[in-house]
Amino acid sequence: MFANLMRWVRIRGLTEGKMQKGRVEGLPNDVRDDAQRPQDYGFAGNPVDGQGLKLEIGGHTVIIRMDRIAERPQLAAYEVAVWHKEGHRLTMKANGVVEIACASLVVNASAGVALNTPTVAISGALTVGGTVVATGNVTGAGKSLATHTHSGVQAGASNTGTPN
Repeated sequence: MFANLMRWVRIRGLTEGKMQKGRVEGLPNDVRDDAQRPQDYGFAGNPVDGQGLKLEIGGHTVIIRMDRIAERPQLAAYEVAVWHKEGHRLTMKANGVVEIACASLVVNASAGVALNTPTVAISGALTVGGTVVATGNVTGAGKSLATHTHSGVQAGASNTGTPN
C-alpha cells in the first residue's frame, strides 16, 4: 500500500502559474500529468525538466523536491549556492565570503547603493556616467588632489579656460 507513496521520478514540461505543474514519470505505468510543485515563500525556480521526488496521496500527485543533477555545482562542505544551469551562481563560502560568478551583474536600485567597507578594489576600468563626488582625498597616479602643487607657475589671466 505504501510502496508507491513516494518515488524518485523524472519531471518534464514544468509550466509556470500560481502553482507550477509538470509531468512526473516513474515506473513504466506510473506517469502523472499536472502534478503540482509548491515552492517556499521567497524562493522560485523554473528548471523545466529534471529529477525529483513525488508524493502520491489519495490520487493527488505533488512534486516535493526537484533538481537538475547534471548541472548542479560541486560545493565544499557547508557552502550554499543559488545557481543556474549555464554556470552563473552566487555562493556563500567559509570565512564570510560571498562570491558571485556571472557574465554581467546588473543592480537596479531606485534609492541608491551603499558599500560599507574599508576598501573597494576594482581590477578593470571604471566608467562613471554622472558626477563623481569625494568627501575625502582623491589620488590618481600617486598624486593627491588635495595636496598636489605645481612649481614654476607664472601669473596669467584670472581664468585658466572657459568651462564647456
